[in-house]
Amino acid sequence: MIRPGIPQIAVDRPELFGNTIRFRLHVSRPLRKYFLNDVSYVQYDGIDLKKVSNSLLAIPVLSMIAPIAWAVGADIHVAELDASYLQCLAKVKDVYRSVHTNFSFSGDISAEKVITNKFGGGRTGLLFSGGVDSLTSYLRHRDLKPDFISIWGLPDIPPFEERFWDRMWTDIRSLADLDGITTFQVKTDMFRNINHELLTRQFGTGWFVGVAFGLFMLGLCAPVTAVRQIKTIIIASSYTDDFKGRYGSHPLIDNNVSWADVKVIHDGFELSRQQKVNYLCKAQNARYLSHLRVCWDSALKTNCGDCEKCMRTIVGLVIEGIDPNNCNFQVDRKTLPLIRDCFRQGRIALNEGQSFMWTDLQKHIPDQIDEDIYGSREFLAWLKGYDLSQYRVHKLSKLIWEARRLYRYKRTNAPSGLRKLKCYYYIALDKLGLI
Repeated sequence: MIRPGIPQIAVDRPELFGNTIRFRLHVSRPLRKYFLNDVSYVQYDGIDLKKVSNSLLAIPVLSMIAPIAWAVGADIHVAELDASYLQCLAKVKDVYRSVHTNFSFSGDISAEKVITNKFGGGRTGLLFSGGVDSLTSYLRHRDLKPDFISIWGLPDIPPFEERFWDRMWTDIRSLADLDGITTFQVKTDMFRNINHELLTRQFGTGWFVGVAFGLFMLGLCAPVTAVRQIKTIIIASSYTDDFKGRYGSHPLIDNNVSWADVKVIHDGFELSRQQKVNYLCKAQNARYLSHLRVCWDSALKTNCGDCEKCMRTIVGLVIEGIDPNNCNFQVDRKTLPLIRDCFRQGRIALNEGQSFMWTDLQKHIPDQIDEDIYGSREFLAWLKGYDLSQYRVHKLSKLIWEARRLYRYKRTNAPSGLRKLKCYYYIALDKLGLI
């Protein structure tokens, strides 16, 4: 039933093309600025989707558009939807309501058919990128032999960046082979088909990281769980309860997500990132560290070593007395002075979450530094006394640094040129009050 005056988002029945689901949206005119394409896909390599119910195939697209509908006050209509997922969206909406107080929340989600599904299996799945968080969660639950589910098409690696994903996928498969773990890759263009730049501007928080992350990532897993009869999905935490910023993955969100008889575990919330690094550096975990992949910027065999996330991880490793060269990095005596120069010259942007993690690193630097790994004793003494609250980005230095890195790693945004043009067109119209 269409409610007068309420914007509408209608989702066609999912179309199957082999192992690919195609979704088509019909949106009211006022909402078109948020959707750059009305057709999106999700591809599941190694998964036969023929016997999966449409009520489950619809979950990936619902996981993307539900937060948008809550924010702008739109109704969503879908032909079929899993009963447990429809119920969980109401719970998640209540959590969002307590965090995102500037959202409308006036819309509803309705389905022509609500289907009760049950898999009855006992397997476990783990969202896995090969980084510190997901590797820690794997080792904590290694006895369950969880399937690895890896997502290609997030902001870090768009669907067209095949060279970079191939490097990531090689590292993930190599690590999985250590214990005979089954791996699945999921490729999608869904997130790039929404105008997250405009949503970020309008609602005051990074859309993917601050709003969409947990629900979107978990929703992509639903068809895999149906085929593999997975009972539990594990998603690794990024922060602890001490972090008060907005983040789209939190126990209150993730642990309320469910479909069929599948439950979600938000894992490792009690551990800071540095505590996870410490856990990984224990002797029994050493053989996994050579496969550590925290960086999505480089198609090289190793992590790039000069993005903010790599710098943070290198520092975390030397705090634990571990040579980063044993952990898929290339480090020498120039590396730590380079990191120090990046702070001194304001080359890197630190958002709230990144500042939180650097502060955590400082807390774990011991008063007595015994190891000296490529000059780490002098560097860590400097970092321990550095006042992060005074850090400011120098725009020109940051621009030059990022340009150098783009050139070095030959990243290309060519296929996304039209996408960016559409984004900025709608943002300009929005600023002018014309839409």
